[in-house]
Amino acid sequence: MEMTADGWTGTRVSVKPEWIDANRHMNVSAYDLVFDIAEKDFFAAFGVGDDYINRTEFSCFRLERLIRYERELLLDDPLEVRSRVAWTDYRKIHHFHELWNVRDGYRAAFADVVSVHVDLSLRKAATVELAEVRQPLEKFATEHAGLASPAGLLSRENGRRIGG
Repeated sequence: MEMTADGWTGTRVSVKPEWIDANRHMNVSAYDLVFDIAEKDFFAAFGVGDDYINRTEFSCFRLERLIRYERELLLDDPLEVRSRVAWTDYRKIHHFHELWNVRDGYRAAFADVVSVHVDLSLRKAATVELAEVRQPLEKFATEHAGLASPAGLLSRENGRRIGG
């Protein structure tokens, strides 16, 4: 995962043949898969990867993910998922991901997500305490707070949707 020119963190893939359905475009399950790959990269970028989980017995669980499919994607289309922290209290993390066709320059989908940091030994929510995760998460949150709000980002308070 690397920083994109506009300040987001990004994951790049291309549409694979096995992701194409009978309509000759990328199936919705593949959009889900691409967002899963990007979320894993996103969490690893601030230290919540397999090593952290195995070593500390802490992880992140997804509480909610809302996906909007905006445009179709075709075989071999080059994709980039641009990810950002929208908000965190270091227990919950509201993150947002945009799926872009980088060759043709359009956003094909987005995912608005809330995850929670969990103590696996207790199976309960826990605040991120370790500096190795908290500091990079704080850095992302600070950097991303200065970005323009993307279309589709849900209004939330303490990680919960407000309004409709």
